[in-house]
Amino acid sequence: MNRTILAIDCSQRRSVIAVARGPMVYERAFEPTQDHTREAFWDELRELCEAAGVQSWEFEAVAVATGPGGFTGLRIAIAFAKSFALASELPVIALGSAEIFAASDAVRRGGGPWLVALASKSGTAWCSRVTQTVEGDFDAQPGEVLDAAAFLPRLSAVAAAGGTLLCDEHLDPALAAAAKQSGVAVRPISCDPCALAALAHAALRRGRTVDAFALAPIYPREPEAVTKWRERHGGGSGASGGA
Repeated sequence: MNRTILAIDCSQRRSVIAVARGPMVYERAFEPTQDHTREAFWDELRELCEAAGVQSWEFEAVAVATGPGGFTGLRIAIAFAKSFALASELPVIALGSAEIFAASDAVRRGGGPWLVALASKSGTAWCSRVTQTVEGDFDAQPGEVLDAAAFLPRLSAVAAAGGTLLCDEHLDPALAAAAKQSGVAVRPISCDPCALAALAHAALRRGRTVDAFALAPIYPREPEAVTKWRERHGGGSGASGGA
């Protein structure tokens, strides 16, 4: 199926934007700029579309990583995806970080299962186990925030199945020690543009789209900025998504 899809993952420090035009994938990867007068996302997106030879009205869907991940990157990417989809009347595809990282690892290394661990506060990590189905889909379990004691049995189960721990560089030392104790293979998280595009294509083909108005980031815990805003202004919780 030759569809033109814009896929975005700004959940980590290294952001990836991909344009999938049928089997062809064009991509840009970048890190935050130190120039506070501009946002790198817009420059990279414009240059990517020029390189791919695609105009805004040619896109048939927009896919975006919903996290967990960095507060600013997720907010920028999701705000753009939501506004672009609504303005252009495009279907929206929400992709979780765990499935993106597992699919990216599968491109390079092979099968799972995978335990994706993203560092959280106070010696914990947001964790989700991901398996690949016989159809090639990536099935991510709901994420949980775990300490070292709860982390170890999850690691041991993945290690026994010949799987892999995918984690970021901020993993707490106690959790890293649990990983060493379990004997599980450990690799860093990353986003492969072709894997990102393939996930978007598969979701669109299966009709797995979401309402643009409902699109929201997933955070392991309510971000401090949201907590302070809610305390200052009152009202209900402003957290978006959750584990």
